[in-house]
Amino acid sequence: MKSKKRIALVDDHDLFRKGMGSLLKEFEEIDISMEAVNGKDLFHQLTNLSPTKHPHVILLDIQMPEMDGIETTMQLKKKYPAIKIIMLTMHNEEQLIYSLMEKGANGFLEKNTDIEVVVDAIYSVIEKGYYFNDYISKAMVKGVSNHKKMIRFNTVNALTDREIVVIRLICQQKTIKEIAEELSLSPRTIDSYRENIFLKTGAKNMVGIVFYAIEHNLLE
Repeated sequence: MKSKKRIALVDDHDLFRKGMGSLLKEFEEIDISMEAVNGKDLFHQLTNLSPTKHPHVILLDIQMPEMDGIETTMQLKKKYPAIKIIMLTMHNEEQLIYSLMEKGANGFLEKNTDIEVVVDAIYSVIEKGYYFNDYISKAMVKGVSNHKKMIRFNTVNALTDREIVVIRLICQQKTIKEIAEELSLSPRTIDSYRENIFLKTGAKNMVGIVFYAIEHNLLE
């Protein structure tokens, strides 16, 4: 039996939080392990929870009192970097998406998104490290184009041809297993390529690799 994916819901609107939780509970592989009304409440619960019980993914509202989603995201990445974050918002703005992904969010969804898409996004950030759709991709491309003074990574010349191929496959939202199969290599070899890519680009996660690829025009 597969272990359930632990999900935390963080939103100050009880009706939305309870409604989302009710819909997600229809999926046997999903476990709503935590609910919080804001970032402050979330951190209080995490502090008193064993690391083995931490949520795999947090569905995080942006606009909340006391500690909003943006501040919560930055603090989560410092204190609990293994936890994946999917931002929830009513605003579908390119600049907002770019800013949130740059701050460490692993995905972005509008609150009126179909529940099946939410579940797909949960699995994507767990298996691949991020969730993109067409709108997020366009927002990131535009954001990078408008922010050439963002933190610079090392030169693209340091990458091998095979590492560039791996980067492109990562940007296609393929898992390590899928990349290994496509290149007829072992998952362990792909992991080694990924670690080298992190080292050479300065990226700290899979989203950072995508930022790097966009900035250096590596996408085909």
